[in-house]
Amino acid sequence: MSAKHVPLPETLPPPFSFSGMLAELFGESPSDEEAEDFAPPALTPLRRPVEESTLGLFVSCGVYHRSQEPLGTVNDLSYRLIDRDMPYDELILGHGALVRKFAVGDLNVAYPRERLVELEREGVFRALAPQAVSMVGAIGSYTDLMRRTVPAIAAEFERQGVDLVLLLPFCPKCHTTVSLIARGLETRGLPTVMTSCNWEVSQAIKAPRTAFLDFPMGCPAGKPGEPALQREVLRTTLRAAPDFAGPWRPLELPFSWSPDGSRAWEKEIRDLYANDAGFAARRAAVESTVEKLAGQEDEFVIRCDC
Repeated sequence: MSAKHVPLPETLPPPFSFSGMLAELFGESPSDEEAEDFAPPALTPLRRPVEESTLGLFVSCGVYHRSQEPLGTVNDLSYRLIDRDMPYDELILGHGALVRKFAVGDLNVAYPRERLVELEREGVFRALAPQAVSMVGAIGSYTDLMRRTVPAIAAEFERQGVDLVLLLPFCPKCHTTVSLIARGLETRGLPTVMTSCNWEVSQAIKAPRTAFLDFPMGCPAGKPGEPALQREVLRTTLRAAPDFAGPWRPLELPFSWSPDGSRAWEKEIRDLYANDAGFAARRAAVESTVEKLAGQEDEFVIRCDC
């Protein structure tokens, strides 16, 4: 599936195309054969109503406590458990993606522990699990991820009595990784819901319950410095979890980055990548290690149980 074949949102403006930006900046032209197109997955039924559920949190921004071993920046299949009472000033943002600038200013856009505690008090769900699971989602070893890491993550959530997992992808590459993790958790009996800021990847991988947020990548839980908006993004996503049914399609979240609807943030993202002299070389090094999924989707689903 190429960008030109991706269905557009029904209620939102045409979404920002990261692959289109790369083509513009670096003269790339992705072909149909280079894009994944997974079959829609079966949904695992919710274990209980959302308001009665224990919520697990998975983030791919690579946050870790300063006492823990740092996470690797690329292809690190390990994860860290983040206690819900760890002070933010003791946490380190391990992901090196350029879009980290937003989370550096407000960690709640990528690791929204504070917002989720507020929603717990509000009664949106019964309890936030004691520990979140954190990885750096810049991963290309997908088979190893699904066979080794996803079962371990599922066990961590089961140990904590989690009923529903909220997943928040960070960088462009994270969107593939986290979508696959969501599929893997569901086939292991754990219901999931995730936000996405990358429409193209969501259409390609088809995580089971996907809520599309038309914001810059790096901001899967809302806009920096706007806690009320962050709460509303998360509240709407979680309350929508029972509503996913019928043919697969992302939920289109009704939020705008700017009150006037301006999409000036798209230029900000383009400039961020265009002005980084080392990005092309770093990306090429990462892409050389990425396991190709296009054309092998069915075999991958069987091999990796997702």
